[in-house]
Amino acid sequence: MSIKALKKITLYGLSSEKKSLMRGMQDLGCMHLIPLGEAQNGDSELTEPQSAKEALSWLSSCPNKRREARSTGELTADSIVSAVLENKQEHRQAADQRDALVKRIQEVRPWGDFSFPDLTEMADVRLWFYVVPQQEMEAVEALDLPWEIVHKDQKDCYVVVLATEEPEAELLPVKRSHVGQHSLTELEEMLEKAEMTLEDKQGERESLTRWIYIISQAVARFEDEKALSDACKGALEDDQFFLVSGWMPADKESEVRSFVADLPAAVTIEEPTDEDTPPTLLDSPDSTGGGSEAFSFFQVPSYRAWDPGGMVFYSFSLFFAMIMSDAAYCAMFAGIIFMNRGKLGTSVPGRRLMNMGYFMSALGVAWGVMIGSYFGVAPGEDTFLGKLAFVDLNNYDAMMALSIAIGVGHLVIANLMSFWINRSRSTAYAPLGWAVLMTGGLGMYLAKTGYIPASLADVVAPGVMIAGAVLIFLFTSERKITSAGSFALRILDGLKGVYNVTGAFGDILSYMRLFALGLSGASLAMTFNSLAHDALNSSPVTGVLFAGIILLLGHVLNFALCIMSGVVHGMRLNVIEFVNWGMSDEGYPFKAFRKQED
Repeated sequence: MSIKALKKITLYGLSSEKKSLMRGMQDLGCMHLIPLGEAQNGDSELTEPQSAKEALSWLSSCPNKRREARSTGELTADSIVSAVLENKQEHRQAADQRDALVKRIQEVRPWGDFSFPDLTEMADVRLWFYVVPQQEMEAVEALDLPWEIVHKDQKDCYVVVLATEEPEAELLPVKRSHVGQHSLTELEEMLEKAEMTLEDKQGERESLTRWIYIISQAVARFEDEKALSDACKGALEDDQFFLVSGWMPADKESEVRSFVADLPAAVTIEEPTDEDTPPTLLDSPDSTGGGSEAFSFFQVPSYRAWDPGGMVFYSFSLFFAMIMSDAAYCAMFAGIIFMNRGKLGTSVPGRRLMNMGYFMSALGVAWGVMIGSYFGVAPGEDTFLGKLAFVDLNNYDAMMALSIAIGVGHLVIANLMSFWINRSRSTAYAPLGWAVLMTGGLGMYLAKTGYIPASLADVVAPGVMIAGAVLIFLFTSERKITSAGSFALRILDGLKGVYNVTGAFGDILSYMRLFALGLSGASLAMTFNSLAHDALNSSPVTGVLFAGIILLLGHVLNFALCIMSGVVHGMRLNVIEFVNWGMSDEGYPFKAFRKQED
């Protein structure tokens, strides 16, 4: 995993050939443009590109899809988009009508299935409907008007009052219910028709999914034309000539020169200078590229830095495994990824993150087996799984030492990489000094706690720490010594660098969260198991039900919390602590000027 070398490319040509030349570069798809002018919108066969995107989203979200067509025949992209949007509108109206009828039927059902007679047959007496809470029926009983309870449940009474005019609002404790003019039978018939209409619209939607490819290509064509127009507008131009500049991968130089050789244009390709700030193009394989994808979500390394994606792939997976601290949970996580492999495998970033998820799960299962935790249950010592467990999560001293050792190792690698990338500068020896100082400090801690020979804590470890501090003191600053004042400031810079040992100490202690979160997750799993066991023993009948509910809800909650903690805190240690010591500058991503249409 590395950052690809780039070269600066400048194209010169006749203004009359600008669009064809830029279209050719768009076909090559290897140039990151440097805007030299103002961008503008392009044209497309689509008169309403936003409508096309809306139609594409509507069809893409359809659960069942038809085989995609590759040609439109006599249809146009606009007519297809119009048909899709019309289907969306009619589908929404049918769904709204169905939902309204379902709600109306729920309201009318307690009153029974009836229809209103003609008013002349009722001597102009009308029916007024009220849903009255049972505790407020005294107000109804005090009415001088005839009334009847037609339905009653545990909470309310459904009362019909007979009167020629609506009773005064103050006579009854509730507002009148609006039952409507349709009977329950009529409403159910209307609901059936609405559901059939909705099914027809859904079937029409599924039929229209055959045009997904056509619409997506039309949208891509619009985006390509817009990008081409922006690129042409971004070029410098006079009456006869134009100039466009950008960045390209160094390994594409021969392709670009071959393309330009057949055109009335010229090209210059140069190495970037120290004053240039090229974009960052990561070269990552699918197997371990998930680390770069995850890291780039938060920060892009600068062109002259290094790609931490490989380190993030392994370190994040290790941190996630230690925070999960359960073999069964990690196996479930792998199962979830496997069930979603179809969606994840449709794109390069998705495949990389899926591979990373599998590796995280495998490492988590291995760590869970080592500590002997399966849904918070520890296997017996005489069992096969019990014999595989040799790490005691409850040994606080050992787990603290392991967490600190991992933290020091992580930050030492960051400082060593910083030293290697900047090795041509004198200040590169400062991160080397930090790596030495942290290693010496870890050695002293392990010697004092008895994990390595105690004799190392007397001379070797302090000597290593002093050597690291000297490197930090001497090479933290690049200030040139030209006078007594600059000499004093150089000393202050060195002392300030050494003083940052407090920050290093705090960053190393941050890795204690690996042990703390892993222990809390395991403890919570055991707590739910204990609660379920107590519920099971409390009652021979209902205990089984309550124990199952506790186990299901408890472990689902703990599983979600463990995943959230593993992702948030695992990435935090890479993005904050690790980057703080291993990278100084942030870059911006390489965006190729390329066609989206197939």
